[in-house]
Amino acid sequence: MRIKILVAFLFAFIYASANAQTVNMQIVLKAEGKDSITNATIQIYSLPGRQLLQSWLSSPVNIFKVKASGSYLIKVTAVEFDTLQKVIKVTNKPVFDTLQLIAKVKTLKEVTVASTKPLIRQEDDKTIVDAEQLANASTNAYEVLEKIPGAVVDQDGNVYLNSSTPASIYINGVEMHMSTDDIASLLKALPAGSVSRIEIIRTPSARYDAANSGGIVNIVLKKGVELGTSGSVNIRNDQGVYDTRTAGFSLNKSFGKTTAYLSYQYTHRNYYDDIRSTRVINIDTLLEQRSYTKYSPITNYFGGGFNIAFTKKFSIAYDIRVTATNNNSLATSDNDVSSDVTQNKFLQTQSPITNTGNSIVISNTVFSKYKIDSLGSEWTNEIDYTYSKNNNTQLYTINYILPATTALSGDGNSHSTANFVNFKTDLSLQLKNKFILETGIKISSDASNNAALYYTQTGSSQKQLDTFKTNTFTYKENIGSAYVQLSKLYHGYIFKTGLRLECTDIEGNQIVPIGNPFSIKRTDLFPYFYIKRNLFKIFGYPIIGNAIFRRSITRPAYDQLNPTPQFVDQFTYNQGNPKLQPQFTTNYELNATYDEFPVFAIGVNNTKDVFSPVTYQNDTSKIAFRTYDNLGKYREIYGRLFGGVPSGHRYFMYAGVQFNYIQYNGSYQNSPLNYSRASWTFFTGHQFKATPTLNFNLNAWMYVNGFRLFNELKTMGQLNLSATKTLLNKKLSIILSGTDLLKTNRSLFHLQQGTVFVDGTRIQDSRRCGITLRYNFGITHAEEKKPAFTPPVEEGQ
Repeated sequence: MRIKILVAFLFAFIYASANAQTVNMQIVLKAEGKDSITNATIQIYSLPGRQLLQSWLSSPVNIFKVKASGSYLIKVTAVEFDTLQKVIKVTNKPVFDTLQLIAKVKTLKEVTVASTKPLIRQEDDKTIVDAEQLANASTNAYEVLEKIPGAVVDQDGNVYLNSSTPASIYINGVEMHMSTDDIASLLKALPAGSVSRIEIIRTPSARYDAANSGGIVNIVLKKGVELGTSGSVNIRNDQGVYDTRTAGFSLNKSFGKTTAYLSYQYTHRNYYDDIRSTRVINIDTLLEQRSYTKYSPITNYFGGGFNIAFTKKFSIAYDIRVTATNNNSLATSDNDVSSDVTQNKFLQTQSPITNTGNSIVISNTVFSKYKIDSLGSEWTNEIDYTYSKNNNTQLYTINYILPATTALSGDGNSHSTANFVNFKTDLSLQLKNKFILETGIKISSDASNNAALYYTQTGSSQKQLDTFKTNTFTYKENIGSAYVQLSKLYHGYIFKTGLRLECTDIEGNQIVPIGNPFSIKRTDLFPYFYIKRNLFKIFGYPIIGNAIFRRSITRPAYDQLNPTPQFVDQFTYNQGNPKLQPQFTTNYELNATYDEFPVFAIGVNNTKDVFSPVTYQNDTSKIAFRTYDNLGKYREIYGRLFGGVPSGHRYFMYAGVQFNYIQYNGSYQNSPLNYSRASWTFFTGHQFKATPTLNFNLNAWMYVNGFRLFNELKTMGQLNLSATKTLLNKKLSIILSGTDLLKTNRSLFHLQQGTVFVDGTRIQDSRRCGITLRYNFGITHAEEKKPAFTPPVEEGQ
């Protein structure tokens, strides 16, 4: 099937080439301080006669088809830049030209200008989402992430783009080496208005780490302005079953060659997590469980940084982000054990569980950039250091109701620290004959320590050391990598090929109990190949085809390796597996874009050595251990369609569908484990401008017949609505929003794994209504208001 698809795609390339009795004209727009100009209007006129041939919005690289042996007038218009005109003579060879735009000289008074940008646009293998439109209906960065078109965020905070493997989360281009829960907590502390854009890279090139099998979601934060002083203050309250309150401010300042920013956000969240399940623990015995947890974290987020442009070619930037959180939760776990034959209960317990803790995460980034020439060659360097510390105290009691007996209580403390250091240098060179060479190296080091000390007590007896949960674990991960990547425009095709080398050195040691060290040492190569081609035009706009091949790795994270048992209730523990091995994925994808808008994709993921969340049950104690294990391999076929009505008018919408089909082959507890399953994801978004100061937004998604490896999920989804009213010359925004209004974001799951059978439901405090007040002040750039599509017109119309 994959071969047929590739052959058909190549035929389309050949057909497009056969019909092209033309040459390529490649134009790159630049300006002082900007490597590329997007959303400028480029018009091409034939000479003599000045007949308008083509008109479109600029992207980083603009490729036009023109007839050979002719002269053409190129006209470029863009807001805040002088109109540029240039005559280019074309022979029978491709033309490459860089046009330098000059900024208009004017004095700006204090203005606030609304801009209309496309919500989604495509740049090569990267999808860029304008976060401003999503932020207007969101409380924090996590909710912005939930509203990304085509992305599914599960209840644990994993983001899925086009496969069953979750994407890696980056902030400002730096991967967050944290657990999923910690990343979710960090994003929920970031104000929604702090996000500038979100970059979705479904098939990362050799420039990026190979450990991105599920793709990359890069959250780019705002970092100041290039003119004057500006800022904003915000306050929000939303209500579900429990309330959430947040307030903060941001300041941006430029002085001379320096721009700086400062932001602070206070957030007090209150929410719940309700999990109910029925598990078969013997042939004729059922365990019914309900765990209800109320969380009340208080988070203080601080962010700041500056950028100094020493010269037109050289600049240095520094960013710091500090997140301090007080974590408090109170849980109640009810457990009923009954006979499946008589339905009579013979064991009933109730367990209150209290967790009190605090954490701090400090991230620092130093970044430098040197522009080698005006063609786009540059050298960048980056050093990152992240420190995190977590402390937690847990108290629990197991009250035996049936039969009545002495209660069992326990208490303990856990402490963990992590230090992550990352250095990378990247060089991009524009070579002769229009070759582009990219190369670089990266060295990263992660050192983590975890210690837990627990005691148990029966009734009023003396406390005893809990040897099962008491644990000390150290973890070190060192990864060195280097890559080289070469791209070339040749006869209308853009070829990009790369190779990445990564050396992995992982060591873990379970000190308490003594004697459980492990290590992973390996060196791997990861090839990458990419072809891009203008196929044909519809209504004057190009359909661009892309073919991609890549190999990637998924390494087990610290929390997946940490063997420290985490008490959930007397029948359930979470525990890592220090024997996990990495899994490898080979990806093939064909996709197409229409005027920088992704419209179609089909691909295949072949993954081996899959490490999966599994549940093992002790035959004697009937305690279930939720852990991870390497069980087998799978093939996943996926397809995606996307379309919509362009922005720039009163009404804008998008809609899409994604299909995933997975075939799994493996073994579980020495028995074959084979299955196949298909799922559908539907998503849509709508925006209506009732007046220039009143906007309505709707976005929704639905997951049908879903799966997360062994967990089969029933249909679930989410509907969000918001209304935004601006006042005081659009400085003050009042936002009313509702999330999961139909309360359909609930997980109904079924798990059948060997002798383990579980059915259950998970519900969170997801239906919420809120109000946000946001006031913007100071000077900001006026942005050109234009639609996402600029239809070609003839001169004189």
